Amino acid sequence: MADLLLGLDLGTSRVRALVLDGAGEVRARAFAPLPVRLPAPGRVEHDPDALLEACREVLRAALVEAKATARDVAGLGIATQRSTALAWDARSGAALAPAIGWQDQRSAEIEDRLRERGVPPLHQATAAKLAWWLERDPVVASAAAEGRLRVGTPDAWLALGLGGGGAVTDPGQASCTALYDLQRGVWSDVMLERLGLSSDALPLLAATSEVRGETHPSLLGAPVPLAARAGDQQAAAFAQGVAAPGDAKLTLGTGAILDVHAGSEPGAGAGGFPLALWQLADGTRAYCREGNAASAGSAVEWLVRLGLFASPAAWARAADAADAQGVVCVPAFQGLATPWHDPAARGFIGGLTRGTTREQLARAVLEGIAQRSADLLEALGAGTSGLRVDGGLARSDRLLQSLADLTRRPVARPAEREATAVGAALLAGLGASVWSDRAALPAPRAGARVFRPRMSEAEARAARERWRAVVTRRVASPAA
Repeated sequence: MADLLLGLDLGTSRVRALVLDGAGEVRARAFAPLPVRLPAPGRVEHDPDALLEACREVLRAALVEAKATARDVAGLGIATQRSTALAWDARSGAALAPAIGWQDQRSAEIEDRLRERGVPPLHQATAAKLAWWLERDPVVASAAAEGRLRVGTPDAWLALGLGGGGAVTDPGQASCTALYDLQRGVWSDVMLERLGLSSDALPLLAATSEVRGETHPSLLGAPVPLAARAGDQQAAAFAQGVAAPGDAKLTLGTGAILDVHAGSEPGAGAGGFPLALWQLADGTRAYCREGNAASAGSAVEWLVRLGLFASPAAWARAADAADAQGVVCVPAFQGLATPWHDPAARGFIGGLTRGTTREQLARAVLEGIAQRSADLLEALGAGTSGLRVDGGLARSDRLLQSLADLTRRPVARPAEREATAVGAALLAGLGASVWSDRAALPAPRAGARVFRPRMSEAEARAARERWRAVVTRRVASPAA
């Protein structure tokens, strides 16, 4: 009986695949880097075909590593970066333009006009990128005029390319587009009309965990059911056990993204953007509030690209060994998102002297990431309960300790850090009926490490006040 599961995580700078067994243990994993194009300031692009080929590569590699075949796999779950936009031709299936990355800022001016037309002010929403294409790209605009245009987030592109059965997305991904009606659970005719886009151009909606099609037999040697699709943050939240209102998960990847469970109805709670978390195979729906800081791991990558550190690991060692000595870094390389929502803001480094070392700069970047993460928790009113943390930067003990100190709460790092891919695989297990319901899922791996506050409440309050003063005076635009 097929009881293995494949989890695929298409991120910003790399793609991961893992093989999960029925006990929830990772049997194998594989990854490949993803090229990112930076053709002009504020622009971030991907080659759609390169994304697809990298996913094929890691899926095959993970199965080989697991010494398994496609016939051993009950289902594949796909989790992807969400606000990246893709456009393709309905007739040929070929991409019409480079994918516009979630960090891309070219549509900032259009976002203001969309707000005036009633489109919700969802940060980095796919809708603004689609509007930019329709206004500025004659190839895409022509396809729209001729009824050939199809658009979507990366999960829909992968469903089409890996399986050929059609482009499909789920409520969580759809709600990141600003074109989805959270209350009714369908594409919004009103929003589509305001954007000037036909509903035929959008992917079909399906449950997060539900078999919809299968992979091409040539991909892995035999068809594998496409049993789940989810946003990367939603998948990570699922793997982290975010199951009840108030539960919170912070992913420290290219950006820092906080999701707080808001219950079974949309719109509950205050702060952040309301999004769908998931719709399970049994019909269970969950919603969340989300806040994000676009620059976290990307700030570290910037230091590496400048040649100051050989790798993120080298940066982490330097940051752990040094004190910032008054150096301050506000990592706003793609503007300031939650709670300022200021795309015009730019990064800031201050407090430099002739004696400033690269180690002190490394520590200042680390503390800036921790402060921006604390901003998210304050903005979403997440209280002082425990916080689950995952993502590449979660490997840094110093960063998580700083976060615990600033927020005055315990911060838990799970033993398995590939939470997004694990979440995709678990959701696929529900969709493929490997497990009957969420209660039947295997327990998370033991060995989570918890970081507890060491800083006094007065010290934490003073550090936060100093931070807000720097952001307000040096970084945020007066209108933000």
